[in-house]
Order: sequence, then structure tokens, then C-alpha cells
Amino acid sequence: MNRKNLTALFVLGVLVVVAVVVLRQPEKGQRVGERPRPIPRLAVGSFDGLVVTKGVSNTSIKREGDKYYVVAPLRYPADENVAKQAFEAIEKLEFGDTVSDQKAKHAEFEIDDAKALKVIVKKGDQVVTEILIGKSVGGNTLVRLPGKDEVWTGIGSFRYNFDRDTTNWRDKTIVKFAQADAEKIEVKGRAGARIVVKSEGGDKWSVVESSSPVAKLDASVPTGIVSALTSLVTNEFADDAKPEQTGLADPATTITVSLKGGKSVTVLLGSKKGDDDYYVKNADAAQVYLVKRYGIDRLDKRPIDFRDKALCDIADADLGEVSVTHDKDSYTLVRDPKKNEWRATKPAGVTLDPTKVTPIAGAFKDWKAMGFTEDQDPKVNGLTKPTAVIVAHGRDKKQACVLKVGDVAKDKINYAAQLGSAPEVYLVAKWATDRMLVKLDDLKKK
Repeated sequence: MNRKNLTALFVLGVLVVVAVVVLRQPEKGQRVGERPRPIPRLAVGSFDGLVVTKGVSNTSIKREGDKYYVVAPLRYPADENVAKQAFEAIEKLEFGDTVSDQKAKHAEFEIDDAKALKVIVKKGDQVVTEILIGKSVGGNTLVRLPGKDEVWTGIGSFRYNFDRDTTNWRDKTIVKFAQADAEKIEVKGRAGARIVVKSEGGDKWSVVESSSPVAKLDASVPTGIVSALTSLVTNEFADDAKPEQTGLADPATTITVSLKGGKSVTVLLGSKKGDDDYYVKNADAAQVYLVKRYGIDRLDKRPIDFRDKALCDIADADLGEVSVTHDKDSYTLVRDPKKNEWRATKPAGVTLDPTKVTPIAGAFKDWKAMGFTEDQDPKVNGLTKPTAVIVAHGRDKKQACVLKVGDVAKDKINYAAQLGSAPEVYLVAKWATDRMLVKLDDLKKK
């Protein structure tokens, strides 16, 4: 190879080396190495405590093994999912660039001392780091360090993980178990009422014993109790309630669910607080809770409430006659078996609007009461002289339902009613009954 070729090869080699070096160098302004961080990266196990300040609420949360506890202002079990997610949010913190170093921007970014959430990260009693968490912007979260003006972008939206007062860091679970594990339910009332039912698998239950007869069981009642108890949670803690207030020393109702494996859970229902809350506790713990009425209504049952609540079950196609005695708005409707059309036989001469008859004819299929009145005396429920009597007959006359309607119940959403000559006084949904208690003029074809 001659000298000219050797020189060309040398020059080419130098150019290749220069090109590689240039290509591997960062562009002007490009960051080299790990991106700067306002706080150090915190590995799992490098801290075990958080102190979160939201306004005037100051809460300390501690991780002890795989459990989490609120340890200040008082010690309580923490909501495991909430606490775990907060700890993981600190462990996974990543940062972008600074967005401002102007103190005047802090209020706008909700990262001033008045609006920011302050989080102190601790290992034992030692402070590891502190951070102020501001508003979320564009899927990320603004943060800064106490005493510093620089505002950083925290990658991801995580303010919600810390935006809680002490109450909302606490575990609100009263009892919890798998619905399939429930084998038996015992419900005891303060006055000696008692019923025990056992699971026959699925939604099937049978009565073991009862202080009052239950000829036919409404299986939806025990199923509803179990469903409500599997993850019963509180709306509010009653930490300062006195025993004489709660009524839990002598509970109004005690519910015990026996579970597979020989375990059981017992919930005590106490007195009412205000218009819509009840005192409740787990029999195995000291904590007292408040639960809303709609949650209590599914649990607070007497033996009579376990009875079947069927009032009538005649399908529209099988219905032959409907008669309603209701003062001046009484009427009788009869289906013409040949034309399959409804006509009014009482009062005579009324031409019916078919669209107004449809909801009446469809009201008797699988019609059930909502429950039973607290006081079963017909006299106090307006049933010695009913305000209305509803009678339905099947086409073959073999099926028949007779419902006597009394006063509107205290809850204002039900009527007191009796089925035929049966002694029980039911609570029947007002909206369902009012479909039959229409004004006579409303049935007429206009």
C-alpha cells in the first residue's frame, strides 16, 4: 500500500473517532447524570413514619411490620389501604424541573404555609426529610421544601394520598368477613326477642329457633344482614360518647354471625343519636362508632321481620277483576275474557282509558310488603276502619288477594296494612299502593 493510501486511511480513522466522540457528547443544555431532586430518594424500609399536617389537623402514622397505625393525637388502627398508598407514594417520588422560584407564586400554587399539605418523613424519632405538597397541575403535583422558594414538579398526581384529617386516616371498618363464610345468624332483642337461622348454601336459609313463629322465612332478610355486615363501616367515630348515651351496655339488638372455622363476629346496636345516626360497636373492641339509619335498617330485625312478606302474586295476564273501596273514588274493573279488555262495572257508564288501567293491572305480580309495623295493634294503625280495601281476583277465581289499607306510617313512605283476616300488620310501600288508590276521574277516557 503506497504512502497516499496510508495517509487517507489515517485521516478517515481520525474522523471516525471524532464523530463518535461528538455524537456521544450531550447537546448544549442537556442534563448529564441523574436529574436533581429536592429530597433524596427514599427506599423501602428507610422510613417508618409520616406526620401529615392539613390545616389544624396534625396526624402521625406509623408502619409496624405490615400494619399501619395512627399514633397521634391518639393511637388507633389506620386505614390500611390509605396508609399503605401514602407510604408508597413517598417511596416512588420522582421529580421534574423547578417551575418557579418566586415566593409570590406560592399561594397560587397552593403551596404556601396556609394551603400546602406538610409531610414529615421519619425513621423512629429521627426526621428523614420534609416536603410541602401543593396543587395538582396537568397530571403532576407541585411541591417545595419548607423554608425554600423553589417550586418543583412532582411526577404524577399524589396530593390526594395525603389530603386527609385525622378521622380520615383511621380505619372505619367495624367488622369484615367473607360472605360465603357465614354459617349461622343469631339476632337478639333487648326485650327477649330472639331468632337463629342457618345457611343452607347460597341465598337459602332455614329457621333453627325463634321466639315468635316464622311459618315461612323471607330469605332476603338473613342474606341482607350478612351482606350489610361483611364490610360494615362507620360514618363517624364516637370517641367521647358516654355509656349512658350509647345504650351499648344493654344493646337494643345484638347480632352474632357464626363463621366457618369456628370464628364469629358480634355487632351491638345501641341508642339513636339525633335524627339519623345510631351508636354501634364490635363486641370484641372498645371503639364506639356512628352508623347512618339506612345501614341500621338492614340489621335491626325482629323475629317477625324474618317472615315472608308476600301480599299477592297474580300476573297481569292472569288477572280477572280488581275492586277498590275508597270512599267516593271506589271502583270495580273486570276483564272481558273474549276481547281481553277492561271495563268498569262500578260505577256504571264509565269509559276507561286503557293506559290508566295498565299500571293497576300490573301491580299485583310479586307484590311484597316492606316490613311490619313496630306496634302490631290494628287499632293504632287505623285498621279498625280501613281507609281503603283492595281486592284482586284471578281469571279462574282461584287466586285472590284482599288488602286492607290503614294509616300512613310514621316513616311517611309506607301504609299500615293487613292481608285478609291475617293478624299481622304490614308496612306496604305507599308508591305501590297509590297506583290503585287513584281518583275515579283519572281512570276515565278524556
